[in-house]
Order: sequence, then structure tokens, then C-alpha cells
Amino acid sequence: MKKKDLIIHNVASKYILGENINFEIKGNRQELEKLSELLDASKYLYTSLHDNTSLAKIMTLVENKKRLADEFYALSGIKWKL
Repeated sequence: MKKKDLIIHNVASKYILGENINFEIKGNRQELEKLSELLDASKYLYTSLHDNTSLAKIMTLVENKKRLADEFYALSGIKWKL
């Protein structure tokens, strides 16, 4: 994994876990928008796994996150690991 990929995943994991982060990620508008969607979807899935969310809803969230991860990979070349 490239250094850039590791940094993005490190920052993303902190965001998903609800930790405070102060980090600026640069890139083209499409990549940044897709990354933002993917981060939000990943965080929502994480919090839903810790709530009393139904399995059907979890499966929907997983499919959405997978779709966004595939779209992010197509734009950036970064394989989403979270």
C-alpha cells in the first residue's frame, strides 16, 4: 500500500471512530466528493453495527458502502480497506 493510501486510511479510521481530526486532503473535486460520501457511509455503517439496527438495514448499508468504495477506486485508484 502506498504512503498516500495509508495516510487516507489512517485519517478515515479516526473519522469513522468519531475521533477529532484536523487534516486536509487535496485532490480533484470528484475524488473528494466521493471520498466524503464513502466516509459518511462507512461511519454510518459503523455506528449502525453498534446500535440495535436490523440485519436487513445493515446489509443495505454494506452494499451502499461497497458501491461507493468501487466508485472511489475507479476515480482515485485507491482500494478502500475500511
